[in-house]
Amino acid sequence: MLESLKIKNFVLIPELDISFNDGMSVITGETGSGKSILLSAISMLLGAKADKSEIREGEDKAELEAVFYTKRKSLLNYLESKDIEAEDGKIIIRRIIKSNGRSSYSVNGTSITLAEGFEIGRLLVDITSQNSSMDLKKSDMQRLLIDCDEDIEHVLYEYQESYKELIDLEKSQKELKDKIARLEEDRSYLEFSLNELDKADLKIGEDDEIKERLKIAQNAESLVDNLTEAKNALDSSSRSLSAALSYLDKAKTKDDSLIEYYDRLESCSIEADDILSSISAKISSYSFDEYEMEELNSRLALLQRIRKKYGGSIEEAIKRRDEIKIALELSDNSFEELGKIEKAIERQSSLAMELALKLSKKRQKRAENLSKDITKSLQDLSMEGSRFIIRIEKTDLGPYGLDKITFLIKANKGEKESLLENAASGGELSRIMLAIKSNLHRSDDTETLIFDEIDTGISGHAASNVASVLKTISKNTQIIAITHLAQIARCADSHILVKKREEKGRTISALSYISGEARIKEIARLLSGDDSEISIAHAASLIG
Repeated sequence: MLESLKIKNFVLIPELDISFNDGMSVITGETGSGKSILLSAISMLLGAKADKSEIREGEDKAELEAVFYTKRKSLLNYLESKDIEAEDGKIIIRRIIKSNGRSSYSVNGTSITLAEGFEIGRLLVDITSQNSSMDLKKSDMQRLLIDCDEDIEHVLYEYQESYKELIDLEKSQKELKDKIARLEEDRSYLEFSLNELDKADLKIGEDDEIKERLKIAQNAESLVDNLTEAKNALDSSSRSLSAALSYLDKAKTKDDSLIEYYDRLESCSIEADDILSSISAKISSYSFDEYEMEELNSRLALLQRIRKKYGGSIEEAIKRRDEIKIALELSDNSFEELGKIEKAIERQSSLAMELALKLSKKRQKRAENLSKDITKSLQDLSMEGSRFIIRIEKTDLGPYGLDKITFLIKANKGEKESLLENAASGGELSRIMLAIKSNLHRSDDTETLIFDEIDTGISGHAASNVASVLKTISKNTQIIAITHLAQIARCADSHILVKKREEKGRTISALSYISGEARIKEIARLLSGDDSEISIAHAASLIG
């Protein structure tokens, strides 16, 4: 429950420190006195977006703080998952809104995000306002009201996990099909290219080798002439070396120091003979026939075409060949992979449908019970001839199952049932929302309910019945109601009055608990707009 609220420099409230009691509390005040400011501050503490325009004029920041106590397991578990300690269930939420945009938001001293604050707020407090009554016309809100049941939420979670996996599989299937389609469109070209590259039997550096061979072939005659002259000269030198060796051989027998010269000259002779032999072989290699030249030129032309077509070099062409091979292999493997995905989709679709049907069955049962209970509550709220109907129709599988949930109302006996969005007035919507909340709180463990002008569009006997329902709920749940009706205010256990006044030349909103004569006067004002003796007497009789 909400224990206390502190506000500093927020809109018209310079400073406020107020405690809240359990049971039923009402907040009243003239129109424009600042009741909505209080609700706005609470909403911001519970995750609503902040606006620096709500900082009090002349100040650089607004400070908000609320203290709650909770036993709600789902909330305590959520806090634990975020490493937020809540000793004895105490929760202190602080929010500072700065004019420079550097705001802060924390729970028990731990910084939180806006999304986390919203989730904590959702589990702490249920706020019903005129806007939420209008939201009741929306299909999403109608589904949420049906689904706020622990058993349904469990099955819904299972279903959504299964549905998400199904969607992921279908996404993978589409992506793979698109990929296969693209590959199949290019298959003929890829296969032709691979065949062309394979037939080319590419080798890195081959084109440079061919160019070198053609260069030699073009200069073969000159080369042969030069090498022939070199061979003849070397042949003559070889004979001279042989003769010299013969003379040294005889001389070294008489002087051992000549052995070194003999050995060196012998090495030169052997090297000269080897070079002579190599030159003779090289001269023979410069014999190019016309057919061989044509083949070299044809091969070089092919390599130049391949190089130009596939990346600018033989290396790039080889790389492209390998990529095409992989692409074609992937295409072949993709059909097998697609088959596996399609089987998985079939299995997952079956599981999702099974869970969706299970979810639908539970919703149907809850809808039947809620329809009866809400109808009874509406009759208790002076809508005697009305009947509330929750219709569940089957549709395609979606994020929330296969149910289309629609709220209908039959406002009077003998009339045809109509969509809630078409049939209900503002006052009826307020009572329908209250009837729903009065039934939901039995299966929900929310500890604080805030009603902002739930009495819109009603008066008289209907207002008394609304007050009675709120009083009943407050026996087990903290109720805070902002109201303009005396019938509701008189039932409160605690009464807070909001007044606007001037202080130091500035307008402020002030809140205070009232009782005794002050409360009687406020009830009188709510009854007739004044505090005449008749109004005061009537108010006193209402309070008893």
